Amino acid sequence: MKWEEVCQAFPEQWVLIEAVQAYTNEKSERILDEIAPLKKFSNSPDAMKAYQEIHREDPKRELYVLHTSRKEPNIIEKKMGRC
Repeated sequence: MKWEEVCQAFPEQWVLIEAVQAYTNEKSERILDEIAPLKKFSNSPDAMKAYQEIHREDPKRELYVLHTSRKEPNIIEKKMGRC
């Protein structure tokens, strides 16, 4: 699905989504070409709890919790510094 389709399917909801096809552009924005909605929630704490459970089981999955009131996901990739 595209972000617009997720917003139409789950209006005014928190959603846990997985990036199926994504890339980072020259502005360090994560562009989600294809996403899969995993679950919808009425509040962010429940959504984050579900995110943590799935991430703990499989940390390689690219998961996001977003509210469908956003026009665009607007995900900025931050580089981790060296300690």
